[in-house]
Amino acid sequence: MLNNRSHPRSRPQLFHLLSFGLMLLVGSAPWTPALAQTADHAAVFNNNCSMCHQLGAAGVPGEFPRLAGRAGKIAATDAGRNYLERVVLFGMLGKVTVDGTPIVGGVMPPFASLSDQDLADALDYIVSLDDSGKLQWRGRVFKPADLARARADKTLSPAQVHELRAAVTADSRP
Repeated sequence: MLNNRSHPRSRPQLFHLLSFGLMLLVGSAPWTPALAQTADHAAVFNNNCSMCHQLGAAGVPGEFPRLAGRAGKIAATDAGRNYLERVVLFGMLGKVTVDGTPIVGGVMPPFASLSDQDLADALDYIVSLDDSGKLQWRGRVFKPADLARARADKTLSPAQVHELRAAVTADSRP
């Protein structure tokens, strides 16, 4: 008669062997400091922004604007970076049309409770996304010091931030 039960002492050995194999597999992945940094940036966005803007910043047409491919174009100018810093700090209220579709409600809450580092990371992530939501890491565009300066500057109402958007998007049409 065959005994189908493994010997109790072999279970820890099997566990150690599987653990060692998993460590080898994970350790062989091409994990670089830049890759780790972009993962941190994505985590900030995913934990705070993706509920509305969705993973990959794809948005929901008519409800939440697509950021992928748009934020990078806005951030190409000083005025655009200024607007993006203030929209995450102070929120925005007003009619918005994205990709020819009006956004119902046009409200974005402020995220001033996040650290300057977290806000800079989230912004760096979205400006590095192409139109399809694929990450094309551009390096650091926003520094925590930029957010600290914007935070220390005049506080804007969400409606005033909307006015900044109108000036920036009229030129870049994202």
